[in-house]
Amino acid sequence: MKAERWRFIESGSQAGALNMALDEAILEAHLAGETPPTLRVYGWHPPAVSLGRFQRVDRSVDLDACRQLGVDVVRRPTGGRAILHTADEVTFGLVICAQRLGASGVMDAYRALAQGIIAGLRLLGLEARLVERTGPSGSAAAQDPACFAVKARCDLVVGSAKLVGSAQVQRQGAILQQNSLPLRLRPGDWAAVFRRSGEAPQAMGLCDAAAREVSHEEAADALRRGFAQAFGVSLEESRISEREEAAARDLVGKAEVRLTSTGAGSA
Repeated sequence: MKAERWRFIESGSQAGALNMALDEAILEAHLAGETPPTLRVYGWHPPAVSLGRFQRVDRSVDLDACRQLGVDVVRRPTGGRAILHTADEVTFGLVICAQRLGASGVMDAYRALAQGIIAGLRLLGLEARLVERTGPSGSAAAQDPACFAVKARCDLVVGSAKLVGSAQVQRQGAILQQNSLPLRLRPGDWAAVFRRSGEAPQAMGLCDAAAREVSHEEAADALRRGFAQAFGVSLEESRISEREEAAARDLVGKAEVRLTSTGAGSA
């Protein structure tokens, strides 16, 4: 019997607003029954801050500083805290129906999808696990707007250090999970764009965790093979459809997607 086929899309580096719009367009296409489950791996050009769906801009990001530094600011369709995305990152989004996962709730879905990420990281020589509990809510770190300054129950750690940040949105039974896997973590850059306490995060990048250089391509291939192993499926190379592309470009101009733009790399 042939393995179930999922799409694997490596879409390269895009402007932040287009990246967020593409993830949402892929979710809508899956909801409409037009596409199978899809794993998309991508990068960012220019650098961008993505804010969680419900995160307040004024308490999180210095928009003037972002404009001066050439950093776009966009809003994700998923929740969570702000992330500074640079060229040293592998970002990947997974769109799938909750029923396919057998997930009865949000944490069930995180646990199920974590198996694909864990399998991919194991191919890179790393043993990761899902965070079991969050830190104390009254701590300074808990108030930090930066995603990688805080470990949440949906995140993956190696040892005690956060390695992968994840956030979800569920819509009519379909899931979009967006995931950030830094190759190099540069918390020193956060001070320029985030309104934060400055506490050192318990987090690391993939190259530090693996104690070697890992390229974007190697990490993307490991994730592809990891999801294939974990779910017993075939992830076939594909492209974003013309309809998804058109839907994404319609979303780009909306204020809730793009909060500010440097103009470089814009769609």
